[in-house]
Amino acid sequence: MNEAEQERTDHAKKTRVISSEHWQSERIRKEIFTDSHQNESTVVIHEPNYVPAKGLIIDFHGSGFVHLHNDNDTFFCKRIGNATDYTVLDFDYPLAPEHPFPAALDACDQFVQHVQANYQDYCVDPQQRLVLIGHSAGGNLVIGTQMRALTRQQPVATLAILDYPALDLDTDPDDKSYPEGAVIPAEVAKRFNRFYRANVPLGNPYVSPVLAKHDALVGFPPTVIHTADHDTLADEAESFGQHLIAANVTVTIHRYLNSLHGFTVGETGEGHASFLAMVRHIRQLSLG
Repeated sequence: MNEAEQERTDHAKKTRVISSEHWQSERIRKEIFTDSHQNESTVVIHEPNYVPAKGLIIDFHGSGFVHLHNDNDTFFCKRIGNATDYTVLDFDYPLAPEHPFPAALDACDQFVQHVQANYQDYCVDPQQRLVLIGHSAGGNLVIGTQMRALTRQQPVATLAILDYPALDLDTDPDDKSYPEGAVIPAEVAKRFNRFYRANVPLGNPYVSPVLAKHDALVGFPPTVIHTADHDTLADEAESFGQHLIAANVTVTIHRYLNSLHGFTVGETGEGHASFLAMVRHIRQLSLG
């Protein structure tokens, strides 16, 4: 071995080895959250690996209140965390029909309260920025948590993002409009509604937030609503946005063209534009 080779060998022995964990853009861990009904929900926590987290996002996946959390949901949480440098708490709430209303809402509500009370366990952000994102049924649950917080006169989130939310379970699906390409047939919507609401009478705004009175929405967090032009749920989501505006809530509503239900998480249609808009809204929170 010549002198140069020896020098390189000695240097290599002192060089820190970078493991696969170091290369990853996020750290991932899991927790189990047990609510007051003893229902256990898995929480997958995505933390930035290279920089301190700028805040917290709680994500409630879509499902019709029935379908299981899937890889698309996980991938969305990874993307939004990497794009914003926020820690993302991916909450897998109890599903119907095994757990009908109000099980999912109770679990989501109690988890939000838990995070607010234990913010420093997840993030050292002194501003305690908390963003709630809900897709489809998850958007319904985001609203329910914030309406309950207002009723209890407790703090609300910093920002709510409602992504093609399902907000009217009272109107018969047969009476809704079905744009070309709509992916939720009336018979499927009826099944979802039956599984979730079970024997709950019509008129409950925690089941159908579009029925919420303006007074019940005063103090609701600033809200972003994204809808798809080929989605049956677009009208009810935009109607709820108007209710928020009447309650003097800051609201941004955007209907994306050539897009179907699930477009943001599924990355179809204008899903990328929707995703980037969410990122911009979240980043703006750090600008004060």
